[in-house]
Amino acid sequence: MTAAAQAEMLLSTDPPETAPAPAGDAPAAAPPPAALHLIRAEIRLNDFQRWMGCKRLADPDHAMHCLLVESFGALAPKPFRLITPRGAAAGIFYGYAPADAAALREAAASYADPLHCRIMPPAQVDSKPMPAQWTAGKRLGFEVRIRPTRRLHRPRGKDGPVHAAERDAWLMQALDKATETRSREDVYIEWLAERLKQSGAAQLESASLVSFQRTRAHRKRGGGASEGPDALMRGILTITDPAAFPGLLARGVGRHRAYGYGMLLLRPPGPSAGG
Repeated sequence: MTAAAQAEMLLSTDPPETAPAPAGDAPAAAPPPAALHLIRAEIRLNDFQRWMGCKRLADPDHAMHCLLVESFGALAPKPFRLITPRGAAAGIFYGYAPADAAALREAAASYADPLHCRIMPPAQVDSKPMPAQWTAGKRLGFEVRIRPTRRLHRPRGKDGPVHAAERDAWLMQALDKATETRSREDVYIEWLAERLKQSGAAQLESASLVSFQRTRAHRKRGGGASEGPDALMRGILTITDPAAFPGLLARGVGRHRAYGYGMLLLRPPGPSAGG
C-alpha cells in the first residue's frame, strides 16, 4: 500500500446521519412531518423524456427531482423511488410526502406546467397515510435503492484546504491491501447496517444485494457528472425506537435522498433477506 493511499485512508471519515447534508439532501436532523403519506403515481415515460430534452437534463433522477419541486413546491415527495420497467410505456413512482394526494393535486393545479400534468397525471396520484405509531421489536421487510459511498477527505497541497470527495464504499475498503478484500455485497450490507443504527430508529436483521450498476449523476443544470455505485438492497429490519421510525421513513437512508435514493419501501417480512 503506497504512502499516498495510507494518507487517504487515515483522512477518510464517513459522517453520521446527523452531520449537515450537502445541497439537495434533506437535513438528517429535521423533525418528521406531523403526518406522513405514501404517494403512488404513474409516469408517462415518453412525455418525461420529452420534458427532459426540453430542459436539457441528462439524468432521470435529477429530472424527477426538478419536476416534483416545480409541480408540488414544498409538498414535493422526498425521498422517492422511480421504477421504470424495461420496454414499458409507463413507470411507477413512489414517494413519502407530508401531504396526501388531494393536497398534491391542489398544488399541481396551482404550480404545474401542462406538460408536468401529462407526465404525472394528477387524477392518477394516489396516497395512503402511514401509521403514526409503530411497535418496538416489529420486524419489517424492505427494499431500498442506495448510493453506498463514504467521504474521502484529502488535503489540497501542503497547506491547502481539505477536499471531501465521495468514493464507493467497496472501493474504499479495497484500497487497503493489508486486509482481505470483502465482497461488494458484504460491504454494502455493513454500510446499510451502520446507517440504520445511526438513525436510532431501527437495526438491520438481514439483507442481500439484488442488483448493482455504476451510474453517472448530475445534481444541477450545466454541472458536471459524478460516477458512483447504484445498488438495490432487500432485507429485514427491526424497529428499535417507534417514535423515531416515522422520521427515518421521512428522511430516507444515506445520501442523494432528494434524487431517487434512500426510500425504504416496506413489505411483509420473510424468513430470509430476500423474503
